Amino acid sequence: MPRRATDPTPELGLYVRELRLSLRNNSGAFGYSVMITSTMAMLTSIEGSPRPAHIILFLLAAVASFALIEVIATRAFTRSLEDETTTVIALGASLNLLSIAAAVGLAAALGAVLPPALSWLLAPFTASVTYLLGTAVEMAIARRIEERRHLD
Repeated sequence: MPRRATDPTPELGLYVRELRLSLRNNSGAFGYSVMITSTMAMLTSIEGSPRPAHIILFLLAAVASFALIEVIATRAFTRSLEDETTTVIALGASLNLLSIAAAVGLAAALGAVLPPALSWLLAPFTASVTYLLGTAVEMAIARRIEERRHLD
């Protein structure tokens, strides 16, 4: 029997399924990477090229903020980070522009008012925390939207 034009080939179906898996596994890292890279670029634009000590302050602050949020979210690593459904992750990740913009905007404001050493320390810390807290709100919104879809 000939295949209908609307039926995807098995290879295409496999590819689409794996594409969804790739999006699920990488969407948070993608958003964070865009945000932290943009924060570095913004600070460089405001403060000029960073000195090696500034880069070290930047990376330490970015890592420390992420670790702090992880400690809080897992209650000192006594709770697991639960998986979210693919549709919630996709919808939440599509809202990342808001948390990225807020994080980079806050980093820019700090870079404009703080002395360089403090900018290179506090801007990435604050940007990371803002991004992580913002994405939590975006995922909560996405979850509520998905729950409403299942009610209808």
